[in-house]
Amino acid sequence: MAVAHSLYDILAIQQTATADEDKLPPGSDEDEIEAAETEFRDVRTAFEVLSDPAKRKAYDNGLNYVRRRRFTTEEVQARLARERAEWQRQAEARHQERMRVLREEILASKTRYQDTLAQAELRYQEKMKVLEEQLRLTREAERAADVKSGGTYTLADELLSDLRRRCPEWEVRRQKVQMDDTQSRAPRVESSPNAQ
Repeated sequence: MAVAHSLYDILAIQQTATADEDKLPPGSDEDEIEAAETEFRDVRTAFEVLSDPAKRKAYDNGLNYVRRRRFTTEEVQARLARERAEWQRQAEARHQERMRVLREEILASKTRYQDTLAQAELRYQEKMKVLEEQLRLTREAERAADVKSGGTYTLADELLSDLRRRCPEWEVRRQKVQMDDTQSRAPRVESSPNAQ
């Protein structure tokens, strides 16, 4: 039972028509009969169902059910389409919110990193100033000690002192070379076999 092509449509009558209106008019021409024969099965079913009040009532109930169901199905599909559109809108809104929060977190992280880097640079510069001041004071103390002991403090002495502090292995090599040099200048005593 198709809703778009009901038995009433086949006979071209209203659903409220009487049993006499369900029949073909007498004296129909050949073309009408041929057209009726092409749809004979549908017409025959329509006559059988609609001429019997019990079958007609059952068919009407079924037809009304199908029409209501189709209407209900269309309503459900429309509601589902609206719900899908709303869900998609909400999902897009959630996605945009997550992206906004993520951008803010990245920006805040970048700002914290730059602040931390700037603070580290300031601490480094402060430590370097302290070390430079300590080095200056140490050099002044060494100069003062050298002058006090009667020696003459020169820039060369300052450079050698700084080199010894920065490169201890250089001092070790220097002392070794001095020892080798001292040993090479010392007079050699050779023992002769006859010297007894």
